[in-house]
Amino acid sequence: MDILNIGYGINEGSWEFRPGPKVEGWNPYKVLPTLAKRTTTWIKEQKKDKPFFLYMALPSPHAPIIPNDEFIGKSEAGPYGDFMFETDWVVGQVLKALKDNGFEENTIVIFSADNGPEKYAFDRAEKYNHFSMGDFRGLKRDVWEGGHHVPFIVKWPSKIEPGTVSDKLISQIDILATLGEITNTPIEEGSAMDSNSFLSVLKGKKAGDKRTVLVHNTYENIWGLRNGKWLYINNKTGEHSKMSDSFKKLRGYEDFTTDKLLFNLEQDPEQKLNLYPKHAARVTEVDLLLQKELNKGYLSK
Repeated sequence: MDILNIGYGINEGSWEFRPGPKVEGWNPYKVLPTLAKRTTTWIKEQKKDKPFFLYMALPSPHAPIIPNDEFIGKSEAGPYGDFMFETDWVVGQVLKALKDNGFEENTIVIFSADNGPEKYAFDRAEKYNHFSMGDFRGLKRDVWEGGHHVPFIVKWPSKIEPGTVSDKLISQIDILATLGEITNTPIEEGSAMDSNSFLSVLKGKKAGDKRTVLVHNTYENIWGLRNGKWLYINNKTGEHSKMSDSFKKLRGYEDFTTDKLLFNLEQDPEQKLNLYPKHAARVTEVDLLLQKELNKGYLSK
């Protein structure tokens, strides 16, 4: 089966499809518009006196990068930027549907992404001066902060002040415990063992957040640990996506020589200054924290 011969062109990258059946006449460019239409229709059908839950997993901006014609050139950051523009449009349609049907004031909306940007981000940064990883080092699959630090936006009218920003450590695995606490829904014993409620963070409280550490991992034997402002990596590199020499020069990155790495993300979000040689005691502390997390039994070793 030739998975690339689907009868449509592509603006950037490759199709990156996996082998498998597809319905006759399937058009990948119609996926986002169809999802938007079906979702807004579904919202319109909901009853105001009955709670509902919607999980909407968009294929964008994952490859294949295929923005529709009306979004081409909107971002000035190439096809990927245009695809993000279209993604934003889809989210806007959902928010509009909630408002138009009277659900906006009583609905929690959470928007996030599953990982850092794909390898195309290196070329995009050099070509368009657009850095999808922001100030952080690394891309998808990396143990660097940029591989795991993702957008996380929560809209909760009358509960969260618009424009509020938090630097607290949370994870998508914490959504279950948080929504459980908000809705007074008990979580079955033995389930979601690694989920911590961040309701106190949503309420803007200075204390009460329950997460103190978060593990970074993509492949065997290289682990990272976030502990407050610290990022610890138990290897001399957090790299998986090979960084070009031109991108290294652009960002001022250098390779490290120590067998472990320690960074203060509060002062050094790009992870340029390895503090391992000067903070041996801190390295020992966070390494013990990492081993404690691994020994809990629900992280694969």
